[in-house]
Amino acid sequence: MSDTNQDKTARTPRLTIDQNATPAGETTDTKPEAGEQHDSAVNDFDEAMGLIKGTGAAIWSYAVRHPNTTLGAVAGFILAVLVLTLGLWDTLVIAFFVLIGAVIGQIRDGENGIVNFFGRLFSGR
Repeated sequence: MSDTNQDKTARTPRLTIDQNATPAGETTDTKPEAGEQHDSAVNDFDEAMGLIKGTGAAIWSYAVRHPNTTLGAVAGFILAVLVLTLGLWDTLVIAFFVLIGAVIGQIRDGENGIVNFFGRLFSGR
């Protein structure tokens, strides 16, 4: 064998990039101490919670800026879950009764938004 072949077998490529590279012939203790493992786990957990909190804050910020879009998305999601679990006709019956309840509630509150909407819709104007 030549020297070049021995050099190639001694330097096998690593699958990860080490920040503290050591020569191939030297060995290092790669097992972290118990305290280091705990600190690493705590840091990983804190980082994950930061991601979750950041994502939640971004979603809430969007919901505050676009309330009607958010309301429509939530209503669409609930409607989709109802259609997939109960079926189309059962969901339509539930939606009809929710609409009737909303109309009665608006009339009792002294508002007629839904009634006026349907009045304009079917008046032919």
